[in-house]
Amino acid sequence: MTVTRAKATRGPTSLTEEARLTGEFADWHNLLYEVCWLTGKLDLAAVRDAWWRVCLRHDVMRRTYASADEACTHDDALSEVEFHTAATDAEATEKMRRILGTPFDLSGPAFSRIVIVQRSERRHLLGIAVDHIISDQISWFFLCGEFAALYERALTGEAGDTAERGPYRSFASRLRRDFPGAWGEKRREFWRAYTAEFGVFPPPFSAGTQHRGEEALKVVERGLPVDVRAKAHALSRRAGATPFAVVASGMLAGMCEVSGDQVVGLTTHHHGRTAPGTYRTIGLFTQAVPLHLRSRPENPLETVRDVFLRSLDVTEYILPLRVAGNLWSENLMAPGREAGVFVSLEEDEPPSGLQLAGTSAQHVEMRFPGAKRLPETIVVDWSLHRTGPRVTASYNEGVFPTAFVEQILQAAEKFVLSEGNAW
Repeated sequence: MTVTRAKATRGPTSLTEEARLTGEFADWHNLLYEVCWLTGKLDLAAVRDAWWRVCLRHDVMRRTYASADEACTHDDALSEVEFHTAATDAEATEKMRRILGTPFDLSGPAFSRIVIVQRSERRHLLGIAVDHIISDQISWFFLCGEFAALYERALTGEAGDTAERGPYRSFASRLRRDFPGAWGEKRREFWRAYTAEFGVFPPPFSAGTQHRGEEALKVVERGLPVDVRAKAHALSRRAGATPFAVVASGMLAGMCEVSGDQVVGLTTHHHGRTAPGTYRTIGLFTQAVPLHLRSRPENPLETVRDVFLRSLDVTEYILPLRVAGNLWSENLMAPGREAGVFVSLEEDEPPSGLQLAGTSAQHVEMRFPGAKRLPETIVVDWSLHRTGPRVTASYNEGVFPTAFVEQILQAAEKFVLSEGNAW
């Protein structure tokens, strides 16, 4: 595939992009991707038209980087649909894995790719991948949804417009403009006080850990009671907080109970779309933020309120702490240290594949070399779906004993199900 490099306009990167460009997660491939088998009539011309319009609508899809603090926005799309054929499903899957899973070069010409491998007239393997530097999870869902809508319009001959939607470059410019002034100074004061109280980011969690040889990835999953969603929401309403504050409080309480530590902290992701006009902007907004708790809580309601209010603070003053600390000459991050515990919450069933009009989609689970690794972090995902709620922990058993992890999950579940009563 050859794509002609379009004319480009230069402007600043966001602080979040700079963090990635200066080495944060640089050893991972950082792909956001979807692969699915499509059964039905697929119109290749409509796919190409929809992809081109998505790229024109969102400037970040046409973004490259001249340096850590300077980006280039190109006038035209930097990638186009790659089309291949295969004689067998296995051959199609292997082609997709090889093409789609190739890591993007941060100094390279493009950060997105779309691939179709045809098996027959009514069976195609479709894959889309973007580098994390131009997207986050919210952006990814917007991107896939808009692509599907533009494909449907192209089928009917109704061309979707190509007017830009909330350019990411405008957000990056505003961020750079406001950082040296009062806006940035307020955040400097907040993070200086926060790290003075709790230490540098990310929060450590060494209790119960030891290095016992080679890395051994382990995943444990606990099915949750069917009423866990209702009980978590009941506790959040009583506390005047969010369901995530309930789950995070449960994890922090469990860490206190099992470790005996007086102060514990975890890390979570916040997608940061708080600037005006950025709600549906595609680009890299997500940032990691800490949440702390002092001593084992006796009152779940007060604990949830405390964690919720702290979460409001850290998200209001959110910044990429590595870059901000360097610009302020402040020590806000511990070099090379991972978050001891990372927590996320998912309440809605995730979308199943790319739903393109006239086809049915079957998601294909695909793993690529260089995927994200956190050997000294317990990654905990709470899924409070209406069907099959569960909590899943991924961790390195060579560092965290399985019994230790399971005890934390059990204590956290007990807290979440307490509905505010003594636990």
